[in-house]
Amino acid sequence: MRALLKRSLVALAALTLPIAPAAAEQMREAALPEIFETFNDCFAATESGGISVASLEGRGWSRATLRSGDGEVIEGGPIFYGHAERAPIIILSTLEGQGVCMVNARIESFEVFEQFKQAFGGKLPPADDEGTITFMAEGRPVQIAPTGSREAPALRLAVLTERESN
Repeated sequence: MRALLKRSLVALAALTLPIAPAAAEQMREAALPEIFETFNDCFAATESGGISVASLEGRGWSRATLRSGDGEVIEGGPIFYGHAERAPIIILSTLEGQGVCMVNARIESFEVFEQFKQAFGGKLPPADDEGTITFMAEGRPVQIAPTGSREAPALRLAVLTERESN
């Protein structure tokens, strides 16, 4: 299990790109129920052992087109998905195969992150030195972490497709 988590965390680190502070501040704050719904959508999109874009799209997610400051479409950048009825965004590491489905959500305060953790009934392992909690759920590595700043607090949830093998 340790080797699987190490490989998975390397994949996650490669995907985790900081969102510019100005962009994070422009995101609408997400309510706890929509964060849970989005986390569940990411979890469902990784259920087959690979990323399922069809699963996300079937739940109302649409791919965003990234553009530069002058309006040019940016090719080969991160794969963002948005939902018309929810504030969080989803970032995928790939459109198919093994990868990471990551939820980014702006939150009102870091207390919302604490409330999210409490929903797991005290069963989460302790956080590392940076506040990241890593655990296995249904055989898949999951990470949750507070991100952002005091002015624009956020949280990140990542579900990896790799499954633990016994």
